[in-house]
Amino acid sequence: MWSIIKRNFRDRRGSLLIYSAFSVALLWMYIALYPSFSNQTGSLEQLIASYPEGFLKAFNFDIKSFTTVEGFLATEQFSFVWPLLVILLSLSFSGSAFSGEIEDGTMQILLSQPISRLKLFFSKYLSGLLMIILFTFISIYTVIPLNMIYDIPYKSDNFFTLMILALLFAWSIYSIGIFFSSIFSKKGKVLFVTGMILVVMYVLNIISSIKDSLSDLKYFSFFYYFNPAKALVYNQVDYWSYLAFGIVIIFCSVAGLIYFNKRDAI
Repeated sequence: MWSIIKRNFRDRRGSLLIYSAFSVALLWMYIALYPSFSNQTGSLEQLIASYPEGFLKAFNFDIKSFTTVEGFLATEQFSFVWPLLVILLSLSFSGSAFSGEIEDGTMQILLSQPISRLKLFFSKYLSGLLMIILFTFISIYTVIPLNMIYDIPYKSDNFFTLMILALLFAWSIYSIGIFFSSIFSKKGKVLFVTGMILVVMYVLNIISSIKDSLSDLKYFSFFYYFNPAKALVYNQVDYWSYLAFGIVIIFCSVAGLIYFNKRDAI
């Protein structure tokens, strides 16, 4: 079991390093720019206040977004760039877990080893999840030494809250990808189907923010439950976010395990 986990780490460490380095580089850039932005908070707040309310809700803008480094990073880094990176990374790991092995013709070799399908599933599942946890930790907690370098005050508790929320968001996407990776024999199908689901969710969140009559559509979107501004600025996460992400993680993980364990054509 541990040999499979180590192998996956070795095979995927390049992707992990590239995504982590890119995320940290962007984070460094925004923190370096923050002091100059903070000197213009008055005019920036007036500009944000002039935007339509639906637009602000759709993209998680807050009037306080530029008055603290937490709000600034929530808007610039964690509302769009970071979710995109973690989506791509999660889909890469989940798509390779089973569909990628089948497509490459290496699944039969793994199944020939003295290990049950149950242990094989958890070995592949945990290896990807551990790398996602590592990416999430690096891409968020690097902010602390960077803030210290630039002598910018920060609230460590708020970043811990974001860490929990971000991990649940990434884990949910990874679990959906694992579910489809257990079903399909082509990695491309996993990426396409899961990607389309996320695109639909993103559109639903925007539509629900713009049109009041369709506001209930937001409950079907991960991007409604993932609110980095609320986590970083107010140190809060809605109870429904924990519930929604938890249900998706449990359901997709268990369903993927059951399907993979009973699957014949591999």
